[in-house]
Amino acid sequence: MPEREISRPSTVFVPPDLAEDGVTVSQAEIEFFKENGFLFKRGLIERGAAAEALEKAWQSLIEAVPPAEGSSWQLQRDDPQSWRTPQWSTLPPADSFGPFEGRQRTAVHGRTVKMHEIGNQQYLLNLVPNNPMIREIARSLLADNLKTSERTRGVYALFPSEQLSAQELEERLNGSSLGPHTDRVCQQLNVCAYLDDVPPRSGGFTVYPGSHRIMFQAHTYEANWSPTDSFSDAMREVVRTITPVEFAGKQGDVVYWHGRTVHSAGVHIGDSIRWAVFADFTEDREILDADAHRALGLYEWFKDAKMFKNDLKVSDDMWQSWRLAR
Repeated sequence: MPEREISRPSTVFVPPDLAEDGVTVSQAEIEFFKENGFLFKRGLIERGAAAEALEKAWQSLIEAVPPAEGSSWQLQRDDPQSWRTPQWSTLPPADSFGPFEGRQRTAVHGRTVKMHEIGNQQYLLNLVPNNPMIREIARSLLADNLKTSERTRGVYALFPSEQLSAQELEERLNGSSLGPHTDRVCQQLNVCAYLDDVPPRSGGFTVYPGSHRIMFQAHTYEANWSPTDSFSDAMREVVRTITPVEFAGKQGDVVYWHGRTVHSAGVHIGDSIRWAVFADFTEDREILDADAHRALGLYEWFKDAKMFKNDLKVSDDMWQSWRLAR
């Protein structure tokens, strides 16, 4: 959007009970996903496995992002007060060429740290995109022939703020801190997995229900990044008319969302760090090579999804290539 509109205030999502015993994805869950563009699944990752991954993520964070030179601050896992006042060092800029071109290997944006480089670690692949249950649900929604997962986007940690004034609290709760957007390259089905508990108003992943149907029509192709002239107006409509929902959850909970769904990091006025792993699912179809992505200005090494060589044109049936429609 050329001029950012302030989002409507978000609400904390209360998931309906749509699951059926012995069924990977119930028909009610399919209809909910089609209507809203997301599906929230409790406890897909065993808590012990998520806790082990969290230990490794903590270690990676401490190694990858040292304190600022001359600072006495030190990040301590057992000192929540240190989480509120991070004084990160300046990290190396993104490479201008090569396999890591265009995006820092680890990126720090204020209170957010995105550890992209560890996204191909086997423990993250096993935990999320290659997790049998997570993958089977993706297969049930999208396609039997899923692309072999080669990486996640990495671990994203969202830190709490220092003490906020009453006015700052009100502004955040009213939507000022939300950053609604959609992702580029090729987007079909994505997941966000929680490595730790995420209490309400603690940065939980946030989506705009039904926005996938609006934004789908603002593209030329079903999955490839191909915004039309109506894209900015469509985003404005979403932000102006849809109340976003925030996912408070437990360690091991997973959110699936359609690739055109508008989303954001959530309102964070709590005391904890929101730890999440993001991953992409696409069909196993022929894709453009790295040089073709560079030529289009769409080279994003940290995402597993890549532009299809041949993609379907957008039609009135947004589910024509999805398994859930069969």
